[in-house]
Amino acid sequence: MKKRNLYFYIKMLVLILFLAGSAFIMLFQFDNRNLKISFVDAEGEKTAFGLSNYDIAHEDSFYFEFPFNELDLKEVEVYSRDLILVKSWTYGQFRNFIADDENSSIKYLDDSLLIQSTGEKLRIMCNQEFAENIKDFSESMLQERLLLEEVWVVILAVVLMIGKVIAEKKENYKYRQGVVEEGKRFFKDIVNYAYYIVYSAKTNLKAEVANSYLNRLWWLLEPFFNMLVYVIVFGQVLGRSIENYALFIYSALLMWTFFNKNVNYSVKLVRSNRDIVTKVYIPKFVILLSNMFLNFYKLLFSMIVLAVMMVIFRVHVSLNILLFIPVYIILILLSFGCGMILLHFGVFVDDLSYAVTILMNMVMYLSGVFYNMSTTLSSPFNEIMMYCNPVAILIDSMRNALLYNKITNIPQLIIWFLISVILCCVGVHTVYKNENGYVKVV
Repeated sequence: MKKRNLYFYIKMLVLILFLAGSAFIMLFQFDNRNLKISFVDAEGEKTAFGLSNYDIAHEDSFYFEFPFNELDLKEVEVYSRDLILVKSWTYGQFRNFIADDENSSIKYLDDSLLIQSTGEKLRIMCNQEFAENIKDFSESMLQERLLLEEVWVVILAVVLMIGKVIAEKKENYKYRQGVVEEGKRFFKDIVNYAYYIVYSAKTNLKAEVANSYLNRLWWLLEPFFNMLVYVIVFGQVLGRSIENYALFIYSALLMWTFFNKNVNYSVKLVRSNRDIVTKVYIPKFVILLSNMFLNFYKLLFSMIVLAVMMVIFRVHVSLNILLFIPVYIILILLSFGCGMILLHFGVFVDDLSYAVTILMNMVMYLSGVFYNMSTTLSSPFNEIMMYCNPVAILIDSMRNALLYNKITNIPQLIIWFLISVILCCVGVHTVYKNENGYVKVV
């Protein structure tokens, strides 16, 4: 009988803890949550009202009193704990919840709802349908449970990584490099091969446009025409309730294209670069970073069109736009982490590239590239997709910061940053440990 090593028992312990913790998170009876209703006007200004779980449970209708007599309503948002966006209604959707009032008038403008009162203050009465929706939001703790589940996964992943290090130190492994030594080696390799990464990326960029009449314009035209196709096909169905729909799609396509190209390239990286891998030693992640640098340069070039479109559509810009920087940092880390893991398995599984291509097509349609996930998909499917699909949460966060001057999804972004870092660590460790065997396979 084969003797079980230490890491096997660590994995079994982590699996038991995962199942027990997940069961506790999903079955524990949390108190109904308090909610905050935020009315957003056409200028982006917000007027917020707090609703306690007691009032939500016992009231059949609600009214909201404003310190002014006119509201140019654009959107209504429902928050839990001031950070978690529970629901977002457009002005057209929220109109169905407003009860008729003889002291106020309502009329549609081009892209907002103008509500006026005959008195000094505006009072909006919301009907029973609104109250039922609010009760459902207060009773459901799905988003909090999903957040806790992700935190639990991060904690167990760290425990598993520590257990792996301990096991490799104690057991008779050929590869016994510690975490600190591996980290130093990784950053040292980046410094040593930085020139190669940049030079290889520039060479490949020149090769792509060497025999092209339009040259680098193709990097602008490709996402631009893809955007036009989506606008034409989906614009009449999904784009009517979305402001600046062309910009809405184009900004997401840039992110998705960067992630998709890096992930698909990583699966075939070793086999595609067989001549380099078999003839000279080079850290395999260096080749991946070179390709990511190439795609990032294209991304920056394509952002010229994005900037022009923002000017054309007169998008208001504030400091909230800076959130797109950490969002793209998380995207780069996620791409690198997923790429390193797929790089390893792509060496040994010939069909993996086909499976990844199919998977990435599915992920694209489940990431809200050409639709607003929170308003288009029904609950709880939209919530599950937003919390379990990192690309969806990154695209949504980027759009809110870039197009609507809103900072959202901060807890999810923090969690996915940690998960991305863990994936990078796991990927680097796996490739370092097995890269000597890649030559024998290819």
